[in-house]
Amino acid sequence: MKQVQEALKDIGIPVYAGVWRATSPNQNPPVQYCVYSTTTTEAAHEDDHPALYRTYVYLNLWSDIDPTEMRLKIRDAMYAAGFGMVEESDKGYNQPAYDTATRQYTVQWTWCLREAA
Repeated sequence: MKQVQEALKDIGIPVYAGVWRATSPNQNPPVQYCVYSTTTTEAAHEDDHPALYRTYVYLNLWSDIDPTEMRLKIRDAMYAAGFGMVEESDKGYNQPAYDTATRQYTVQWTWCLREAA
């Protein structure tokens, strides 16, 4: 989604739609990076036509180092781009903020952007 890429272009780490994928020259993930996916829903109607859309952005920060500073940069960037935070979590399904399987910290957000149809 162009709006997410634009919002996060100056945070200083890579941002990927979907997932990070290894490439021939880069077999290991960056020290910090974000991945995201989106879902768009109709939020309001006028005369039987959509008048407003809500796009939910599911954004994850993966980090080999303490993610606190980057978490704040991401928040600031998303707010500045007009997104509203629905939730932020640093816990996985049954795991704490540090995921022992990947040996990385993770922070997850759900953001919402409202746009006229």
